[in-house]
Amino acid sequence: MRQAKVFVLVAVLLVPTTAWAGNSDEVNAGLDVTLTGGAVVAMTYTGAALWYNPAGIANISKASLELTGITMQIQIVKVPGLLTIDADPQAVSEGKTVNFTVIPQAITFTLKLRENLKLGVGLFNSSIRRSFVTEQITTAPGITPEARAVGGQNAKIDLYHISAGLAGTFGNKQKVRVGGAFDIVVATARLDATQAIFYDGGEAGFATGSAVTTDTGFGLQLKAGIQWVPIPKVRIGFSVASPSFAFVILNRFADTFGQSPAAGTTLPAGDPNAQAAGGAESRGASGGWWGVEPGNFRFGIAYVGNWGWVEADLIIQWRLRTPELDIDLQPVVNGRIGSAFRLTKFVNLGVGLFTDLSPIDRLEVAPFATSDVNFYGAHLGFLFSNREVHPGRPDADEGKGGFAIAIGFRYSHGRGQGLGVLFPAQYDPSSITTTSANGKINEIAINLGANVSF
Repeated sequence: MRQAKVFVLVAVLLVPTTAWAGNSDEVNAGLDVTLTGGAVVAMTYTGAALWYNPAGIANISKASLELTGITMQIQIVKVPGLLTIDADPQAVSEGKTVNFTVIPQAITFTLKLRENLKLGVGLFNSSIRRSFVTEQITTAPGITPEARAVGGQNAKIDLYHISAGLAGTFGNKQKVRVGGAFDIVVATARLDATQAIFYDGGEAGFATGSAVTTDTGFGLQLKAGIQWVPIPKVRIGFSVASPSFAFVILNRFADTFGQSPAAGTTLPAGDPNAQAAGGAESRGASGGWWGVEPGNFRFGIAYVGNWGWVEADLIIQWRLRTPELDIDLQPVVNGRIGSAFRLTKFVNLGVGLFTDLSPIDRLEVAPFATSDVNFYGAHLGFLFSNREVHPGRPDADEGKGGFAIAIGFRYSHGRGQGLGVLFPAQYDPSSITTTSANGKINEIAINLGANVSF
């Protein structure tokens, strides 16, 4: 029981910095996403369709290779009180940290099989959840015993999708596009965490604990979508994605702990605060059917003109409950609006606004979902190409190979609550508990992408 308690406390330590880089499953998956910031359900015309709306694969006019989602992100976190010591209002950690991440998020290949049947394949990384943070606090001078607590965490979580999809057009004027995609999902997570508290440098007692856990899961996900052109300048898009379900999970866990009361103090062996030390290690594999990512429903409507286009999207994440993995996420609704302006035939400017609300984990156990942080942000993008890029005219410059690059700048501000650790002012390891801390996160990201068509 003591080992389990140490693991839980260490696992939640400083969890707010493992909050979603954005909470949603959005990825920088195509030039259109890099340009407008993700408002693409009704308009997507690149390999991003494999992620956002498979029907969009039908919009491609020639084979293309797209390397997108090279994302560089700076995350500035300030969550005072991740570590606190009871009965001392000054013993509150500052909770300041800066995380820098560089991750390739997507590569796609699309191909025209015949005039009304297109194929897309892609590799997506739907996560940029990285954190490395350390915290320490000391009680104010004059308090006896002097208590000094330290804690740290290094977290890395990735969800890889290997995706393949088909899409075609229907109707006399090809006004309806329908597509579907099948994903193989590989989920990996590693969490290293440690914590310790010393009273009078250890002379009045101490308690330490550390844990390392790694999980690898293999699963599946299905997607389907429709794009419809009811009138020439209007586009409507629907897409639905099932939750991603893991059917195999490989786990490795190791922890150590140690505690000792004040020098010369002897407590009975059954006392939870008696001197003790130890550790455990386990490896295992489980088969089953567990949800690891919520499903989602997307709806978008766009208006297209010679000047460019504007689109508004609504995204609803389905609730996901998986007691075996201690995940219980509430449903969440987000919105996006993005617009692209045709500055010249070869240069587009994109702007966007978005919400990224937290899919709260009500069980507050899963280390990638314990933070209740809501984000709001804006996006600015630029697209440069050697041929006209306009989803309203997919055959523009037909027969000409093309090269395009896009760069997007994204800022988001988040406020919310996460979990920390509360230490007792006197030696009493059995009283170490979790607590909550309010804070804010500012994120600045640069998204890069390139497309070659032939």
